[in-house]
Amino acid sequence: MLSQDKPGLSIDGALLDAINEAAVQTYPNEFVAALRAEKGVINELLMLPGTISGERSGILQLHMLPIDFSVVGSVHSHPGPSARPSEADLALFSHFGSVHIITCLPFDRTSWRVYNLRGERIELKVID
Repeated sequence: MLSQDKPGLSIDGALLDAINEAAVQTYPNEFVAALRAEKGVINELLMLPGTISGERSGILQLHMLPIDFSVVGSVHSHPGPSARPSEADLALFSHFGSVHIITCLPFDRTSWRVYNLRGERIELKVID
């Protein structure tokens, strides 16, 4: 069952495509970034200094986050075919933000999932 913790929140389709392109470019390493939203639409990636994109995991340097209430969560890629959150992902979700996107192979508009801070699936409308 999908949770509706963030009703009305959506994502810009061009940003979703950029996320998947970044995942392709960093493959087989994970791509990781923070997400910004404006007026209910996730529309920007925030690259944090010191972020590590590794083969086994990406590390987001949360202490580098600016004081910015438009930051709503995170996005990262999994180099395999599963967008299910790992234990490390769930730990991140519970400490930061309310919207977390995971994209996986084949890194397209069918291969991404969105989770809330408890790791429950939520939906985002794509705005083109």
